[in-house]
Amino acid sequence: MKSFLARIARRFAPRTVENLEALSDLTSDHAVGPLRFVAYERELQELRREVDALRRDNRRVAELYDVVFERARQDARERGVAPTVDAARTERAVSNLDERLRADGSRADTGA
Repeated sequence: MKSFLARIARRFAPRTVENLEALSDLTSDHAVGPLRFVAYERELQELRREVDALRRDNRRVAELYDVVFERARQDARERGVAPTVDAARTERAVSNLDERLRADGSRADTGA
């Protein structure tokens, strides 16, 4: 009966049977090894599920962000209050910020 069940298991789940045989062949010196291995496998699977869930959440947040800002742009256009872009002003603001960051960095380097 045992060999019959073993043959059926090999047909339906050969990789699982191989893994179980490899784990059962370990010596008694390494008795903790298989348990640790199984625990790591479970933890890895759990972490993969969590990462997948975080990726889905991140994608959903990005989609909602896009929807909100597109809606805000449409609403502003309909009201006639859409902002105008002043490239020169933006460039000056970025330049000023860059200068301040460099000045703060040089103060930190000198210990001031």
